[in-house]
Amino acid sequence: MSTVEDERDGVGQLLAPRPAAPAGPRRRRRGGLVLALAAVVVVALAAAAAALWSSVPAVGHLGDPFSSIPAAERPAVATAAGRAQNILLIGSDSRANGDGEDASAAAGAPADQEADWTRGGQRSDVLAVLHLSADGRSAAMVSIPRDSWVPVPGYGTTKVNAAFSYGGAPLAVRTVEQLTGVRIDHVVAIDFSGFARVTDALGGVRICVPQAVSDHLGTVQAGCQVMDGQQALTYVRQRKTLPGGDFDRERRQQNWMRSVIAGATDRDLLGDPVKLTAVVRELASSVRTDDGLGEPQLLSLALAHRDLRAADVTFLQAPLADPATGTEGSQSVVYLDTAAGAQLWQALKDDDVASWVGAHPGAALGDTVR
Repeated sequence: MSTVEDERDGVGQLLAPRPAAPAGPRRRRRGGLVLALAAVVVVALAAAAAALWSSVPAVGHLGDPFSSIPAAERPAVATAAGRAQNILLIGSDSRANGDGEDASAAAGAPADQEADWTRGGQRSDVLAVLHLSADGRSAAMVSIPRDSWVPVPGYGTTKVNAAFSYGGAPLAVRTVEQLTGVRIDHVVAIDFSGFARVTDALGGVRICVPQAVSDHLGTVQAGCQVMDGQQALTYVRQRKTLPGGDFDRERRQQNWMRSVIAGATDRDLLGDPVKLTAVVRELASSVRTDDGLGEPQLLSLALAHRDLRAADVTFLQAPLADPATGTEGSQSVVYLDTAAGAQLWQALKDDDVASWVGAHPGAALGDTVR
């Protein structure tokens, strides 16, 4: 069979309904090709692009971030996890510095400048572990606050977002694996500025805001509204006027991701080739993956998670200490609760996030986000 025929067959499998789960009733799911922003929108839509339109540019790569890490330093894979996958998400707003200012504009850089994913190019604004369950029917994204004060191999204790700047994706992987004990299978880097164009390609996303918020970046009105890419960027860049500062900003980022998944699923992108092509084209210019996450692997992940939709993705934050913030020298930092965190990371290792969430019902991202 030719490659084109193989790809068409793969898309046919994506469109075909999955057999019902053996335990318990479950409503029929559609739109699972649009898995989870940050990686699964990345994973699934990139797979669709490879299978349907050879004219769509391929997703760029970061190299092999695992080859330089000594095998003895890497966490073992828990038997209970089976075929579950853990993807490290590294997010950057290439036009904004740590305070949400438009840094590139001030430096004379073009407004649509892509993120610099080379070592030392920048610090990561977003760091999260995306866990894809072994049965393909759920996912969990655990965000690690960018100012978390953690050990970074070779650099002592510093902010977690410095790891990418100091050593690129390999050091980011080593740092997160050492912090969590969770073995990372793949890496996906996301440029949020480019992701705004994905939002536009979708025709906007619906986001509800409980109270109007204004600052130097603009005003986000209260109420449920369909935001375009620029409005969504303002929404996730605000922090100084939010009660929880960076923590609220992080929740807004997760809420945007959730809204993109929901919007793509509701629109049934697989049934709209023109819109799907536009979304994937913008996505391809906004993400980078490790070398091991090529078209065959992307298609395989998309097939395994074709039933997943927004309601199946749980958004969490690494547990915080009390107090959660402080200073180290001249730096404002975030302290993590290592004991509580160990329980959450063990749940990921065991592919049993649902039990942890059940024991911590207030931990997941709620319906209302400031």
